[in-house]
Amino acid sequence: MATQRGRQIVLLLLAAGLVASGVAAAKLARDKRKLAEEYAETQAALARLEQERLHLNQELADARQTMDQQAGELSDLHQELAGLQDRFTKTEQEVKRLQSEHAQLRGANLNLTQQLTSVSQEKQALEAKLSSLTELRTAIRSVKRKIVQERWQAWLSHIEARRLEDQRKLAQGNRGFLVRDGVPTSGSSAKLQIRVLDPQSR
Repeated sequence: MATQRGRQIVLLLLAAGLVASGVAAAKLARDKRKLAEEYAETQAALARLEQERLHLNQELADARQTMDQQAGELSDLHQELAGLQDRFTKTEQEVKRLQSEHAQLRGANLNLTQQLTSVSQEKQALEAKLSSLTELRTAIRSVKRKIVQERWQAWLSHIEARRLEDQRKLAQGNRGFLVRDGVPTSGSSAKLQIRVLDPQSR
């Protein structure tokens, strides 16, 4: 009886051990499968991360290349800016020089305009004076001609008057006597004095 009970206990223990071993094996298989799945997922994640790393490295390389290009372009832009600033400075200096020359030319032009105005006024004044002198000379010549004509007419009138007086006296005569009452008849009257005027004198 005791032996049989012992056998049952042993069988139960063996069965329990087999069940436990089966359970452990199943659990182990399940764990291995889970680990395999997790490993596969991990490998896939690592592959994705590697691809992302490669992609990021490529983007970084492209970014570095772009930065290098932009740095070169920026350097070119700095050089171009420096050249433009230099050209701007020279242009500004040239503009100031041209403005100064323009101001000088305007001053010279104004001075020449004033001189031209002064010369024009002097010319007009001289022309007026010349016209006045010409008119004055013409008037003087006209007055001189009138004076000469008046003197000539006066001289002719005087000659004509003396001629008439001589004719009158001659008509009266001295009755053939050169001397009458002891006095020369030719000297009894005042001598005629004639001053001849030059008609062409001025």
